[in-house]
Amino acid sequence: MVASTSPDLAIDSDRPVLPWAYVTILVGEITILGTLVAMFHAQPPLTYELGWAGAGSMIAMQLYSVRRRVRALRNVGSLRAWLDAHIFLGFQGFVLVAYHSVGISMNAGLAAINFALVTLVVITGVIGRYLYSFIPRARAGHAIAYAELDAACVGVAVPIRVRRPCRGVIDLIALDVDRRKVLRELRADPNLTSTQNRLLCRAITIASWISALEVADRWFSRWTLFHKPIAVLLLGITTLHVFAHFLYAT
Repeated sequence: MVASTSPDLAIDSDRPVLPWAYVTILVGEITILGTLVAMFHAQPPLTYELGWAGAGSMIAMQLYSVRRRVRALRNVGSLRAWLDAHIFLGFQGFVLVAYHSVGISMNAGLAAINFALVTLVVITGVIGRYLYSFIPRARAGHAIAYAELDAACVGVAVPIRVRRPCRGVIDLIALDVDRRKVLRELRADPNLTSTQNRLLCRAITIASWISALEVADRWFSRWTLFHKPIAVLLLGITTLHVFAHFLYAT
C-alpha cells in the first residue's frame, strides 16, 4: 500500500514556484517596462496597448479552471503545467496592468479600483499557491505519512523543532522555514553518512508534512472562498473600466 501511493508524497517542495523559462520572461518584461518608465516617467509608450494585453493575460489564466473542471481536457497536459501557466499569466497580467496604470491618480475612479483589485488578486494568488503546495500531501493521508516516518526514523532522531504541531498559518510558515534550515545544516554535517543523511532528511520532511497538513487543508478551503469572489469582482470592474473608456472616448 505504501509503495503504491508514495509518488503522491514525492519531495518536491523545494521546486521553484515557476519554471525558469517563465521566470526569465517575467524578468525580461519587468526590465524592459521599467526602463521605459524610467525614460519617459509618467507617459511611457504603449500603455494603452499593453493594458489590453494585461487584460488578455488575466482572462487567459482562467483556462486553468476550465482544465480542472472539463473532463474532456484531462489528458491535455498535466495539471501542474496548467497551474504553472496560470501563475505565469497572472504575474504577467499584473506587470502589464501596472505599466498601463503608470501616471494614473488615486482619483481616477475605476482605473485605480481596477489596479487595486488586480494587486489583491495577485497577492491572494501567491498565498494560495503556497498553501496549495501542501494539499497533495494531505490527500495522501496521515496514516501513510506516519508509516513512512516510522520506517525512515530507524537509527536517527528527528529534531523536535520540526515535529511540533502547527497552530495556524504563521506557525506553518515558521515550521517550513525551520525545516529548510535544518535540511541545509544536515547536508553540511560531516559526521553523517550519506545513508543517514538521506534517511534523516526524508524523516524531517515527512514530519513537517504531518504537522502542516491539517492547517494547510483548512486554510486553503478558506482561501478559495476569498480569492474567487475577488477574481469575479475584478472581471466586473475591468468590464466597467473598458465600457467607461469607450464611452468617454466618444
